[in-house]
Amino acid sequence: MQILRKTDVAVICFFVVLAVALIFVFAAAGTRVGAFVAVFADGVEVFVIDIEQNNGEKFEIVSRNGINVVLVEDGTARMVYADCPDLYCVGMGAILGRFQTITCLPNRVVVEIRVGGVDDADIIAH
Repeated sequence: MQILRKTDVAVICFFVVLAVALIFVFAAAGTRVGAFVAVFADGVEVFVIDIEQNNGEKFEIVSRNGINVVLVEDGTARMVYADCPDLYCVGMGAILGRFQTITCLPNRVVVEIRVGGVDDADIIAH
């Protein structure tokens, strides 16, 4: 009974190397050099915060629907207070990468992380 042939070992090694390479690619893509926290209320961008320059600071968002407080700390952003009835946004935890958002539906507040410049757009529609 033959357990592994040379081609089997070569295929396994190929996939292991491929997996390690993909881990490094995704880790490099997740680095947040020049990361910003963008805050929207009622669909309008209220302000943009530089993550590195505002470490440990809280920002209050007052909209016509309610009050939310965002904490920027250790390269992450999280909602620490909301006066909405369900508090799902507070329970969402911290976001630290691109394409992650915190959404407070009752207060219509969205917090997202942008990587790159302040005015960089993710999608351009024509």
